[in-house]
Amino acid sequence: MTQTKKKSTSTARSARKTPPKVDHRCEKMAVLFAVNNGYAPYLGVALASLVECAGKHEYELIVLHHDLSERNRELLERIVDQFGRESAGRFQLRFMGMPIDMTDYDFAPGYKPLSAECWYRLFAPSLFPEYDKMLWLDSDILVRDDVAKLYATSMGDNWIAACRWDYGIIGILERERRQKQPKLGPYFTKVLGVKRPKENYVNSGVMLLNLRAMRKHEVQEKLLQAAQNPAMYFHDQCAINMVCQEHILYIDSEWNGLVSYNPDHLPLKYRKKALSDKKNRKIIHWAGGAKPWQKPDHEGAVEWWDVARRTPYYEHILYSNICAILRGEMNRKFTKLGNALLGLP
Repeated sequence: MTQTKKKSTSTARSARKTPPKVDHRCEKMAVLFAVNNGYAPYLGVALASLVECAGKHEYELIVLHHDLSERNRELLERIVDQFGRESAGRFQLRFMGMPIDMTDYDFAPGYKPLSAECWYRLFAPSLFPEYDKMLWLDSDILVRDDVAKLYATSMGDNWIAACRWDYGIIGILERERRQKQPKLGPYFTKVLGVKRPKENYVNSGVMLLNLRAMRKHEVQEKLLQAAQNPAMYFHDQCAINMVCQEHILYIDSEWNGLVSYNPDHLPLKYRKKALSDKKNRKIIHWAGGAKPWQKPDHEGAVEWWDVARRTPYYEHILYSNICAILRGEMNRKFTKLGNALLGLP
């Protein structure tokens, strides 16, 4: 798979350095999620927090899915209605079955297999021709401010707007540097072509999509081609960084407040901003393996559970995670017993 080298323009370079402008004439906002039945309860918490923090605007909340159960649809609708009664905003929740057969694509497995839903956002330009702009949000988040403020960002001809400084990636690269074991560093610079990945690689969990510009420049086709390159390590996020790197508008990292990183691994110049983000996050994002529903003592989990407790999914979340813990304990005990019987350590 070869990568087409993109020409860097002075316009793109200046856009990367100029603080985002705000267009206060914000039209109806389209916010896109993708979910399966297993993740629906956590989407419910994300939706509840978004609705609760909304301002006096109109929001269309679109859930892209494959075979989402009727019960999950009803519960998600109930959450938007319940939290919407006390909100200043107006909301329309729309479910859309994924019309594209994902088996037609040989997406890169990355460092671990992920569900098909993680690739859905790559199809947004063609799936939603009625929109010029759309906000993508992962489901493992908690919204703490009105997303209309982010949606109102003027994007110019940039293809996406996202937060630089993926602290998880920075931590990995810094650890490689200290241990003198470069692995992902050369991958980011040589395979993805991202210059200074510690500064410029973005996390795609919170992302404004300039659908008009993406259609104009056939970005969807470029993303799908890149996503099927077996070298992609962090799945669609790497494809997005590789294809869009010269057309990214960087927004404040408070809008994608990653919690799954160790500040001790960060270079000093990032550490102060990371600590500031902990206090001022507009969206909390558990992008790593540790989720608040699995670890109630995890950073930011108290806020997440405060919202989860008020949703109709609360008992389901408790039950499913207790069962998961018990299964894990039973598996460990049976493995230990089996090893003992076989005389293994």
